[in-house]
Amino acid sequence: MMARVLVAGKIHKDGMDVLTGAGVAVDQVAKLDAELAPELLAGADALLLRFGALSAANVAAMVRLRIVSRHGVGCDGLPLDLLSARGVPVTVVGPVNAVSVAEQTIALLLALLKRIPAYDAAVRGGNWGLRDSLGARELSGQRMLIMGFGRIGREVARRARAFDVDVAVYDPFVAAADIAAAGYDAVADWQAALPDLDVLSVHVPLAPETRNLIGRAELARMKPTAILLNAGRGGLIDEAALFDALSGRMAAGGAGIDCFEIEPPKLDNPLFGLANVVLSPHSAALSAEAAQRMAVVAAQNIVAALQGKVDRRLVFNLAALEAAGHEL
Repeated sequence: MMARVLVAGKIHKDGMDVLTGAGVAVDQVAKLDAELAPELLAGADALLLRFGALSAANVAAMVRLRIVSRHGVGCDGLPLDLLSARGVPVTVVGPVNAVSVAEQTIALLLALLKRIPAYDAAVRGGNWGLRDSLGARELSGQRMLIMGFGRIGREVARRARAFDVDVAVYDPFVAAADIAAAGYDAVADWQAALPDLDVLSVHVPLAPETRNLIGRAELARMKPTAILLNAGRGGLIDEAALFDALSGRMAAGGAGIDCFEIEPPKLDNPLFGLANVVLSPHSAALSAEAAQRMAVVAAQNIVAALQGKVDRRLVFNLAALEAAGHEL
């Protein structure tokens, strides 16, 4: 019987070509949701997931499921316990979007420091005199803490250092000696470091222990001029607390936000009304180049798994699978 792959969300043509070239049947839907025909779920040997949430009910209905391939690196919202118990690997695309996210992070930072949105609007509106406000700031010499020294965090650090930024790193899962060997200051207590920072860039997974990681207490410890960047996951920052800080004590600071707790965010989100906030629609990983690479790797992960050759380095739930007694 020909293997069937369910693709949830539009992916780059090159990724689709990998699947069809491997001789599998492909069913494509706009996103994974409760309205899908039961036969699509029941007949799927593999799921390539870009859009939608995979529920426990979906997992139960997908009786032939052998792999879930994420078109990205985030796996929050997936029923990992259920999948691991069934022996279903969940794969990610690895470092293929790290450069794109890192570039977007630095772009958000520069847009804030150089006041690009305000200056652009001033030129278009005839307010040439805004140039004399001397509101722009330099990135060189700023003190920046990068939370999370994974693939993306490392790329952000490299680019920040190229701008002569004083880069510090916090990651409890990376040895301080390894951080120092890469040329950065290792921070053991990120909370204690907050008062000295000019920039805080968050690149950690969303989990129960990291939800609202940056809240009122943390913002209260930061400089009034500090900038907060989130090109990681929505939910890491308490958005209500951020609005209160940026419209009050931190009005001279700012935030660059690519990810929101609710996506797409509601149009009445208070952050939309702040001039010291620069926003993007969770698009940091979606450069043309990164989208192509993500689609290809996500598709290759499926083909490899169906052939019994899955790349263990890209299996997000590897430890849980092994703990449950499943071998890849």
